[in-house]
Amino acid sequence: MTRYADPLLPRGNDLTPSIYEWSLVLRAILDRGLSFSDNADVSIVSVTSHGTPGTEFSIAHGLGKVPTGYIVTKQAAAGSVYDGATSNTATTLYLKSDAASTSFTLMVF
Repeated sequence: MTRYADPLLPRGNDLTPSIYEWSLVLRAILDRGLSFSDNADVSIVSVTSHGTPGTEFSIAHGLGKVPTGYIVTKQAAAGSVYDGATSNTATTLYLKSDAASTSFTLMVF
């Protein structure tokens, strides 16, 4: 049986340095850490609710498209954030909160 040489594969021991170089690149990426937003189509934003509970406020979300939802990942005090009456756009998210001047961190998707 005749074996044909693959022109894309390195010859001889040339493969070992290539694998070692790729392992260094992979290690550098993993040591730096990967965030959720690096691997998902989401935007992490911080917002402070309006000073009057139930009043709509807006935030630039940076997603680049109309968001389909959000998850509260952190908040400074008791309260909730919920959808505002205005339709969201590719640049702006409209929300309301039952807590005055409360900080929230949202994962917008």
